[in-house]
Amino acid sequence: MTDTNFLDRDPLRMAELNRMKLLATGLLILMAVVYMTSAYFEHQLAWVGYINATSEAAMIGAIADWFAVTALFKHPLGLQIPHTAIIPARKNDIAEQFGRFVQSNFLSEAVITEKIRSMNLSRRVAAWIIEPENAHAVANQVTAGLAGVVKVINDDDIQQMIEKNVEEKIRSTSFAPMIGDLLSFITSGRRQQELFDGAVRMGLYMLEDSDRDIRDRVRQETPWWFPGSVDKAIYHRIVRSVSKMLYEMQTDIYHPVRVRLVSMINEFLDDLRNSDEIREKEVSLKEDLLQAPAVIGFTGSLWQDIKDVLVRQSEHPDAELKLAIEQSVTTFGESILADRELAAKIDGWAEESARYLINTYGHEVASLITDTIESWDPEATSERIEEQIGKDLQFIRINGTVVGGLVGLIIHSLREFIEPLL
Repeated sequence: MTDTNFLDRDPLRMAELNRMKLLATGLLILMAVVYMTSAYFEHQLAWVGYINATSEAAMIGAIADWFAVTALFKHPLGLQIPHTAIIPARKNDIAEQFGRFVQSNFLSEAVITEKIRSMNLSRRVAAWIIEPENAHAVANQVTAGLAGVVKVINDDDIQQMIEKNVEEKIRSTSFAPMIGDLLSFITSGRRQQELFDGAVRMGLYMLEDSDRDIRDRVRQETPWWFPGSVDKAIYHRIVRSVSKMLYEMQTDIYHPVRVRLVSMINEFLDDLRNSDEIREKEVSLKEDLLQAPAVIGFTGSLWQDIKDVLVRQSEHPDAELKLAIEQSVTTFGESILADRELAAKIDGWAEESARYLINTYGHEVASLITDTIESWDPEATSERIEEQIGKDLQFIRINGTVVGGLVGLIIHSLREFIEPLL
């Protein structure tokens, strides 16, 4: 399978490559013309021999380097010479070696850790996010992301999940023991006295507030022929007795009524925690609660309400959610800049995360590189690689021509110097 994007050619690079090929080839042709011309005049003029030797060696160097460069990508002149067309023939081996090379040299734990450590990541990110426009952009992206997610989620699935979780949570949670523990905490120690003080004040207030009701009740309950003074005496006796009892309960922790009340409260709290009867009643109440229209309506509209809020918040530029996220982002960034220990912890988490990802998925990246290159067409791969680096390789041909010519000139000069001495 061939990656069509990979096969897209770059016209500018191809033009540069062809230009360099023409230059290298033109230099070879020039050396060939110089060689043939100098060979014709060599016996007439002695110094022409130097030009002939230089051009001859330049041709040899140019042809040798042309063969070497061409052999990387194709068979020179179409001849099936061994060890030519190296890239197409060994594409899969190159892919595997390149994948291992990237993993070993770029995706190693030491390299990644050192890079992250040198980046001072936490402070750089913190300095970026405290800028108002950046914090605002982050808040916009977060709210837009949340809104985008809720828009594509299937409403029926989320609704069913919410209803199921709410029902399971209510059924699995035993509220009576929790209420018992809470009430035990409230009524223990000094708080018990405070509660009794509050109860006494409330009782006295109720007595005072119910003055007319008590008088009317006493008058209704006594015979019609009772004197009004007797009704008043009965009323005062009731009020004084109740007030006295309340004050005595407040000051005397061993007052019989108080002891009885405390005992009743403790028994009730113990029943809340341990009574099977209360537990059964709680189960019955919870089932009735789950069937109540108000609860069904609440769970039925909960997701839609959440969704509508998130969508509205994402669309409004000054929404409370955006402002809250923006403020949180800014505060977080300022905390990192002000707290070196926090910054060090975040950098440590980043390093640990990077090491985990490299150790866990580094081989996957190498495998991805290998598999991708192996999927490319051999000929197309060779052509594309030549497009990328061929321009530089043409300098090898040019340098081979120049260096070959210089070497030929030196060798011919040495020969001309040595031959008279022999």
